[in-house]
Amino acid sequence: MIEPASAAPAGGTSVAALARQVRVSIRVRRLVLHSVELPLVSSFRTAYGTTTGKRSILVRLEDAEGVVGWGEAAGAEVPTYAPDTHDSTWYALTKLLAPRVVGRDFDGPAALVESWAALQGYHWSMHALECAAWAVASQKLGRPLSRLWGGVREAVPVGESFGIKDTLAELLGEMERRVSEGYCRIKVKIEPGWDVDVMRAVAARFPGLPLSADGNCGYTGVRDGPWPELDALGLLMIEQPLAGDALCDLADLQASLRTPICLDESSSSPEITRAALRLGSGRIVNIKPARIGGIVASMDVHDLCQSLSVPVWCGGMLETGIGRGFNLALASLPNFTLPADMSPAKIFYAEDLVDPTFDIRKDGTIPVPEDLGCGFHVQEDRIERYTVATWSSD
Repeated sequence: MIEPASAAPAGGTSVAALARQVRVSIRVRRLVLHSVELPLVSSFRTAYGTTTGKRSILVRLEDAEGVVGWGEAAGAEVPTYAPDTHDSTWYALTKLLAPRVVGRDFDGPAALVESWAALQGYHWSMHALECAAWAVASQKLGRPLSRLWGGVREAVPVGESFGIKDTLAELLGEMERRVSEGYCRIKVKIEPGWDVDVMRAVAARFPGLPLSADGNCGYTGVRDGPWPELDALGLLMIEQPLAGDALCDLADLQASLRTPICLDESSSSPEITRAALRLGSGRIVNIKPARIGGIVASMDVHDLCQSLSVPVWCGGMLETGIGRGFNLALASLPNFTLPADMSPAKIFYAEDLVDPTFDIRKDGTIPVPEDLGCGFHVQEDRIERYTVATWSSD
């Protein structure tokens, strides 16, 4: 069981407190939503199923001075990973959130977030709209996101996540290509029947490279799984082997393992994360800002974990460069000490929605964006090309 060491990270004010202090006038004049449909260059299979295409919702926020900010909600089609879906996110943005912000004045992104504090759920929509507000704030203040948020690094070390394949040879072949490109950590999606033998083979092929397994809630209990065998492999972590709300079972499993359990689906809000860590359900946290409900909420989790000496890292949801820009800036914060899941868009999509896009460097890092807004130049012509539905607050 982990007990709090202090209310805020050592060394001063928490990054969440600093973000809440950012002041800039934002009067939301107009919101435009784009539902975009992007085919994947190859399918991606996890314990949840196989993904062959991706629908995302892009939020375009224009303030009264004509400054435009973009955000992205890369939700799923069905509520398996989280309660949010593409359609529920569209509903929340148009029916719940837009009426709370359009035509109103806010003194910063945190104030905009407060306008929907009474609502429960709909984290993807909240995150996308908050990101658009931060993109406006970045431009009006003339500071990149990472500097607004207290980032401490100029580049983020990244690993790669590998889906379930038809054959082990296919998986290892893809890993060889990615490792040669510089990725400094391997994460393997597992499920019953595709776990121990696969992880042993990967460990043997890439000795010394940090290796983790991601169960995506695919196992049903403490005794239903190859935990002793995986524990013997010296993995960096076993990510979310049991259901997100199985906090007690996760705590029992963690108590039996030397390998840290990483909380993903179980970290659905700052308070749920606090409960999970207090129970001892895991020793690492994967911060996905859309899952947690936004940037400031993710900073709250970052600060909580830093106060408990719990390392965090930043995961993704197959975002385009629009969403990835916010993730990269977030991953520059002090307690993001483990490699992120931050694959360049080219791995998933034929073309990104930003240009220039980003790529991994040979040292296994991706530079933190220095441009204003989302960090990259949004290509509105490409967005129009992939748009299948639009909505405007006009």
